[in-house]
Amino acid sequence: MPLVAACLLFLAGCEKGPAEKEYVQPEGFASLVKAHEAKEIFDCAQVQGDKVVLSFIGGLRLEILNTSFRIYDCTGVAPAEVLLSESDGEWMLGGHLSGVPYTPQLASADAFPVYVYYDSLTLYVYVSNGKMLKFRSMALMQRIPSVRIYTEGQAPILDKKTYVPGTITVSDPELLYSDVPEFTAEMGIRGRGNSTWDFPKKPWKVKLKEKASLLGMPADKEWCLLANYADRTLIRNIVAMRLSEICGFSWTPRMCSVEVYLNDKYQGVYTFSEHKKVSSGRVNIDIASAADNSGDAMTGGYYFEIEQQQDAETCWWTSMSVPMMFKEPKIPTQVQLSYVKGYFNDFEKSLYSSDFADPEKGYAKFIDVESFVNYYIVQELTKNIDGNLRKSTFITKERGKKLEMYHLWDFDLTMGACGCFPWEIGGGPEKFWVRDYTPANYRGDNWFGLMFRDPAFVKRVQERWNELLPQLRTIPDYIDEQVFILEEAQKRNFEVWNIKEAVGWVMFPSRGSYENEVGYLKDFYLKRLEWLDGQLALL
Repeated sequence: MPLVAACLLFLAGCEKGPAEKEYVQPEGFASLVKAHEAKEIFDCAQVQGDKVVLSFIGGLRLEILNTSFRIYDCTGVAPAEVLLSESDGEWMLGGHLSGVPYTPQLASADAFPVYVYYDSLTLYVYVSNGKMLKFRSMALMQRIPSVRIYTEGQAPILDKKTYVPGTITVSDPELLYSDVPEFTAEMGIRGRGNSTWDFPKKPWKVKLKEKASLLGMPADKEWCLLANYADRTLIRNIVAMRLSEICGFSWTPRMCSVEVYLNDKYQGVYTFSEHKKVSSGRVNIDIASAADNSGDAMTGGYYFEIEQQQDAETCWWTSMSVPMMFKEPKIPTQVQLSYVKGYFNDFEKSLYSSDFADPEKGYAKFIDVESFVNYYIVQELTKNIDGNLRKSTFITKERGKKLEMYHLWDFDLTMGACGCFPWEIGGGPEKFWVRDYTPANYRGDNWFGLMFRDPAFVKRVQERWNELLPQLRTIPDYIDEQVFILEEAQKRNFEVWNIKEAVGWVMFPSRGSYENEVGYLKDFYLKRLEWLDGQLALL
């Protein structure tokens, strides 16, 4: 039976009255729910005889027979109203009992279809447990969420210390990321970042009055709005977090693109992100208390940042001149500080010892090697100007455990977006950067340069690279997805921020158009990928 255009009709085959106890899940429905759980992106629906073929971006195709359950075409008319008849324990469509029981106790994959339809935007699935599943689609994904910030008295945001009170409204009308179309809360907002704070387009940190889940991310008070002024593709940070997911870091900051308004003035496209902090949903470690000054308790947990600005409350330089800062605890006890300094110094001494490659006595005694391998691969692949143990690197030391590269951060000046590299290696896609970085204030080597003397470390980098390579090759497709999402929003962004405008000290020339910027990013990434693939195999 062909699809009906009038979606106020109830499901075919459901005229049987009260629900039967042994209602059987129709064929194909579990696959549909599984596709939603896998976050498949809906492309289109096509009627082919007595079946409907559902196609998804990436190649998945589901064929649903009309004799199994109906999928309605609502591209030209309003969908039917879905209501629950509590007296009958059934779902109603357009005022008619459907025969589908209400099953709140069942997971969606085990429940039944109440009403399935598609329109010009996406595919919708009402499930008998009361949930409505809306598929992601390219049409929806172009309608990125908006963030509206209102400061009290329209007060300006002047610095990185003072929170300006106000309210924030996060709108996601298509429920692309959220469970509700709009969320409003009281908050404070201040500036954030180091060099990025000096750019015309300002990055901000938001602190809600109460914890809340925003854009589908776990509930918290603290959030970031990354401006990406120096990254004219607007997506390098998001792409880097995809690399983080591929590598399997202990935490990957969740991010998505939004459009921001400050006191009703349009600010452009930002990356809405989780703030890096210790919490159950982010850097999930137990921080050492002031009483943890002896024995195993003294060994953790600690959360560090490598940052040459040295602007935290407790900072020091290691014996190899790596600029370390305590993020948590912000002010350790003197015993804890001495222990941590000693641990890093012992680690660095081991890199120069005759036993440096010994897994029990050498550097591997002090670090989680796998996390350092993953860190190296991402930083080298993206040729991150800041990825050479001087900025934006985050390390944890949990109780009784080793140093771990816990998460990534700050990738707006990567993948060819910075011209500040030393002349001998240049800013192109060739040459090692992280492995060979040897500034004058080091002892002539760095952690990774020394670890690469160990055949076991080289072998693990090569093995891990080959394990990751198939997924690393998918990044250009992921870039295309993100660019598609920004197709309209990027135009509005560059009406405010000229895409041809110089970006100061970054020394990265404009490519003249958004399309050219994206083309350059993909070309750099692919060339860097192939260059590294060849070079790592030769080590």
